[in-house]
Amino acid sequence: MRKPICGIDLGTTNSCISYLRDGKATAITVDRDLAIVPSVVSLDEKTGRIIVGSEALNRLAAFPEQTIRSIKRLMGMKEKVTLGARTYSPEELSSFILKFLVDNAARITGQEMSTAVITVPAYFNDAQRRATISAGELAGLEVLRIINEPTAAALAYDYVSFAGKVDSPFILVYDLGGGTFDVSVLEVKGEIKEVLSSCGDTFLGGDDFDERLTGFFLSHVKNTTGLDLTTDNRALAMRLKEIAERTKILLSDSPYVRVQEAAIAIVGKEPVNLDLEVDRKEYEEMIMDLVGKTLDKVHDALHEAHLSPADIGEVLLVGGSTRTPVVQQSLAEMFDRPMYYSVDPDLCVSLGAAVQGGLMSGESLGHILLDVTAHSLGVKTADVFDEETGEADYFSVIIRRNTKIPVRKAEMYYTMHTNQEGVEVEVYQGESSSCSENALIGGFFFPLKPAPMGSPVVTEFAYDKEGIVHVTVDQKGYNNRKEVTLDVRSRQVTERVAAGESEVLNYIIEKYRKLAGSGLLPENLKKELMETGGTYEQALKRGDDEDLIDELEEKLLEKIEEAEETLEESE
Repeated sequence: MRKPICGIDLGTTNSCISYLRDGKATAITVDRDLAIVPSVVSLDEKTGRIIVGSEALNRLAAFPEQTIRSIKRLMGMKEKVTLGARTYSPEELSSFILKFLVDNAARITGQEMSTAVITVPAYFNDAQRRATISAGELAGLEVLRIINEPTAAALAYDYVSFAGKVDSPFILVYDLGGGTFDVSVLEVKGEIKEVLSSCGDTFLGGDDFDERLTGFFLSHVKNTTGLDLTTDNRALAMRLKEIAERTKILLSDSPYVRVQEAAIAIVGKEPVNLDLEVDRKEYEEMIMDLVGKTLDKVHDALHEAHLSPADIGEVLLVGGSTRTPVVQQSLAEMFDRPMYYSVDPDLCVSLGAAVQGGLMSGESLGHILLDVTAHSLGVKTADVFDEETGEADYFSVIIRRNTKIPVRKAEMYYTMHTNQEGVEVEVYQGESSSCSENALIGGFFFPLKPAPMGSPVVTEFAYDKEGIVHVTVDQKGYNNRKEVTLDVRSRQVTERVAAGESEVLNYIIEKYRKLAGSGLLPENLKKELMETGGTYEQALKRGDDEDLIDELEEKLLEKIEEAEETLEESE
């Protein structure tokens, strides 16, 4: 039996693990017969035991100092978290959740779960992706792939629900989870899904809805009793958040909810009770500005994809917070289309990751994915100097945001002095023209051979499927070349002399070659497919104009679709 590659949605509020069983993506019930596992970690100081999931969530109110939730929001940061007397990094805490998932999945299925595809928000930066891989490795996993959550969700919907039924090639994935928001626009070209744009906010989600309700509860207590409970009381804050989350969920199905909680606090010797009714309409008014922010991101994604709402064929809802009626209503008004949530919004990201794992292990699922960069990538140059520090601060973009990956792109730069000893290569990501306002993801020193001022130095970026950067610097004409990998797995910069060009992996190329080599196509169609594909490959290798490459790619995709239709008709 082939060892499964599990798909893991490491979520802010909840997590889930899935795998392919008999060719079908299946979520595994790993926590009290539930597939949804609260992303909560707690330390039992008496025994030293780490507790994860529902049991940890149940300890939250009683042991707030030993319990943490929403750790995903700290991924990629150097901030440490203290549980009781122990201190952990966000990666370590996330690894406890991952280990809980895979250990219980292995116990329930009777199969080894040691390799995984893990999803991340499309807007996660390099440090956050790096931290996610590190968490997987700390959990004993081989992380084969990091894929974006909207991409995984689209895979799940296509594979499980409505493959081939859309009346437009464009799909919008609206992913509103507990702590993050993503929106992506995809184009379906036969079996190929291409991400045209991705936008989002890694600090916007259902947790923020909960905070609005928590504030509402505190205001109610103050207005009815005169007591101000907005102090730094972690136990109270945790309990109110728990109450708010339950209320939010109930309001998705009911127009109002009666909240009755005894002794949420003790003032003097008197208990403070919470007793009020929350109306869905007033709740929606509390969060409408947050929903508005997500809609702004939707417009941004459409703009970057050069589309209008009328161009979208389907809107897929992902993440538990999309159950909020005002979210669905707002999107329905914008797109004038029904919303799709036939796949459980809490499970579909994990299911899609399992489908991706099946593709990687050779399952005949017929799906091919292209993804895009979530941020622009470039280097610091001396075109502009910071007025305060006097240092170079210009962000020279090499790979622009929403470029299809995997990709290689290069830019030419020039030395500033005769016999310049070297150059400090600093790699940034972001959208500002100022490096100081973007994120530094790595750097290294490149020694130069003696040369006149203005000598060319080529800097090339290769962006792989995981969104990790590989940099090659070449002092043109001097046989002086260095390749540097910003290694996300070891967090080290690896340097080596690069020998020759390596081919950029491209799923379109893989697809046309597979079809041409099937031996089932008519000779004339096979010849046309090979000629079109060969022209496209040569254009990529030469680094031709992007418009020309896009035109050739479109022709190749049309030829692929024709070949697929021919094969279907012959069956």
